[in-house]
Amino acid sequence: MGLKDIKIRIKAIKKTAEITQAMHNIALSKIRGATKVLGDADEFVSDVTRVIDAANRSAESHRMTSPSEGNHTLYVLITSDRGLAGSYHNQLFKAFLEEVKEMPKDQYQVAVLGKKGYYFAKKQGLPVVNKDIVFNRDDITAIDFRSYAHLIKDAFADGLTDRVVLCFSHYVNTATQTVGREVILPYVPEEVLTQDPYIYDVAPEEVLDRTIAIYVEAAIYRAIADAKLSEHAARMVAMKNATDNAKDIVERLTVAYHRARQQEITSEIIDVVNGSNT
Repeated sequence: MGLKDIKIRIKAIKKTAEITQAMHNIALSKIRGATKVLGDADEFVSDVTRVIDAANRSAESHRMTSPSEGNHTLYVLITSDRGLAGSYHNQLFKAFLEEVKEMPKDQYQVAVLGKKGYYFAKKQGLPVVNKDIVFNRDDITAIDFRSYAHLIKDAFADGLTDRVVLCFSHYVNTATQTVGREVILPYVPEEVLTQDPYIYDVAPEEVLDRTIAIYVEAAIYRAIADAKLSEHAARMVAMKNATDNAKDIVERLTVAYHRARQQEITSEIIDVVNGSNT
């Protein structure tokens, strides 16, 4: 490789390092906001489930809180619209395929959130519910997927599916993200033994109907918030590694450039000396 080629390559890799460093900084800046969103979502889901637990104690058998004898599962696969996040998608997709590999395709369906997951599901020939891409933007709000949450809740209430499972990337810390799996329907209430039953103005079953709809929406939103925080963390780490690798390559190329330049100068001096001796 000539001196000119080495110089061009060093310049190109430096520009790449600037881009990956900028992406690292952007992901880092988004982590704080995403952490707050996840904390708020956790708190809201906790409050909603307390209402459901209390109402369920006073209600008769309810479809939403009763185990189903059927074996049909609706998976909600939560992914991202973008890549460049290391193994963020690979470990999620691998775990999901492991989950369904022994299941006949008539026993499950997949509702996919995120462009990456949609194309993955289509490529694998999975039974996808949504015909179009449901985008998962960084600024996604509950209203963006409220209609899908209602469809999921109604599908379970009408007996079209017997189980609703969320699959997403779970944030542990900045360096670690695991695969999260949460069964949201049927909802399994916690035993509340120390609290006296509430007295309701309407039937407890009606309270459950209304609250479960809110719970499904909130649980999906919490999983999206968790996955989004994991995405930012994974992308931050991936871009840092890419930047460090680019800097290492630049250092090696710089050494190679100086050696080649030194060799070229030495050759020129030898040519001058030889010319003066003739």
